[in-house]
Amino acid sequence: MSSVTRPITRTEFERSFGIIDLPRPPAGIHDVGDGDFDAIGREFLWNLVHHAGLEPHHRVLDIGCGVGRLALPLTAFLDPSQGSYVGFDVAAGAIRWCRDEISSRHANFSFHAVDLRHPLYNPGGALDPLSFAFPAGEAGVDLAAAVSVFTHLPPGVMAQYLRQVRRSLAPGGRFFCTAFFLDDAVRARLRAGKCRIPFRADDPGFWQEGHADHPGAAIAVDLDWFVKAAAQAGLGLAGLGLAGPVIRGHWPDDTGGEGFQDMCVLQPLDPAMAGGRR
Repeated sequence: MSSVTRPITRTEFERSFGIIDLPRPPAGIHDVGDGDFDAIGREFLWNLVHHAGLEPHHRVLDIGCGVGRLALPLTAFLDPSQGSYVGFDVAAGAIRWCRDEISSRHANFSFHAVDLRHPLYNPGGALDPLSFAFPAGEAGVDLAAAVSVFTHLPPGVMAQYLRQVRRSLAPGGRFFCTAFFLDDAVRARLRAGKCRIPFRADDPGFWQEGHADHPGAAIAVDLDWFVKAAAQAGLGLAGLGLAGPVIRGHWPDDTGGEGFQDMCVLQPLDPAMAGGRR
């Protein structure tokens, strides 16, 4: 991917793409966690550009788009004649709002309601997430994003999503996602007992629910498992400069980190490398 011409600083970038003359979602359909809705949307647009190489002419797939927190700032960034956006989510009300307020004003933005089962967000859903196909054509996406999505998926569904990302990505495409990744260093931080989510430092499994009585509310996976699952899907971690392959969040103990969740970027592997083959 070629580099996009963008302001030098994050402040200048946010000033350029932060003024959006569109409505904001009402509180009744607003379920995207804590923090300032607009500021977090701009923050993740910055991450997509700065870390994943998003450019104005790209075709974007927003996995778990919710009420348009990322879509809204993207309306100011994507080229209306070349760039495009597809978002999908299990929240039918949120999708209706996005269609009424965003797609009606931006013809290159489309939103899809998918009746996927999820124990917390859509327990009665008709579609099995283990066999779900994304609403995107094969190799039809330049950049896919899953913000605060993998933090709610068990490993089997996560692996299916990785396969669907790989199917959807065009040559040279990128996938930006956030997650809770476990490794020895993170477990050492968890032992201090300062994590806001009750993940267990000494849990022997490769994944765990943060809230046993609320499945799907918060899920962490071993980073090694994630890397292997991505490779089996045909994806590998992209380098992020001095940050390494993963930008660590401050979720384990509220210290350090660029954001709350961990962040990484994946890109298609050479076919000979998929699944760990050499």
